[in-house]
Amino acid sequence: MKKLIALVSVLVLALSLAGSVFAEDAPTTIEAGKLTYATSPDFPPFESTDDDDQVIGIEPDIMALIGEKLGLEVEAVPMDFTSALLAAQLGKTDMVVSGVTATGDTAEERKTWFDFTTIYVYVQQAIVFKSGKDISMDNLGEQDIGVQAGTTGQILVEADFGEDKVTAYDKYSLAFQALLNDQVSCIVLDDAVAKAYVAQHPELTMVQTTYEPEGYAFGVFKQDTGLLEAINAALEELIEDGTIEEIILKWNE
Repeated sequence: MKKLIALVSVLVLALSLAGSVFAEDAPTTIEAGKLTYATSPDFPPFESTDDDDQVIGIEPDIMALIGEKLGLEVEAVPMDFTSALLAAQLGKTDMVVSGVTATGDTAEERKTWFDFTTIYVYVQQAIVFKSGKDISMDNLGEQDIGVQAGTTGQILVEADFGEDKVTAYDKYSLAFQALLNDQVSCIVLDDAVAKAYVAQHPELTMVQTTYEPEGYAFGVFKQDTGLLEAINAALEELIEDGTIEEIILKWNE
């Protein structure tokens, strides 16, 4: 988590040099007065659901504050991750907010689907497995690997070890159930999320991979309405004044 906060601090410095100005024209959304975002709420601490099935977490907190700054009602639209990416691409929602990687080769294709906001945090891929096993990057290719469909974790391990070594699940909850039932040997996923799941399951452990860190951003439906600029202005203010760092710390206490 110290590494996560340090990377946020680097973003603060860069953005403070650039400054942030809200778009002159009021942004246009798919539904007037409402900012909708697709999300896969099985990705704690970034997004999950509470006992009342409300979407909660780091990114919902950020979106609520962005909505306040823009004077828009904010609505989360839950679905699986692949569908969430598609919803923002097709304009079914204004945005996708679901731990979306906006760096590296994966982002190049995604940039043709929707426009990325400013990156607000960096994470790294990790490996989760049952305690007592010896699994690391050195022998990852010998394992049966679980991933969430459509994620960079899936893309990376399939490229390195082949599709036959990888099983993709629509939701991380299904991937973790498969791990607990010994249907896969391990799961590859973002480290902050891995820590959250390991905290819930003491029989599991995690190690970092050697893959490059990835930056998270929000994907905005491609349309020239000033929405991207307005969201970026709000997001950059939240980074610069330390609010993003406070939210991340809150959800990792």
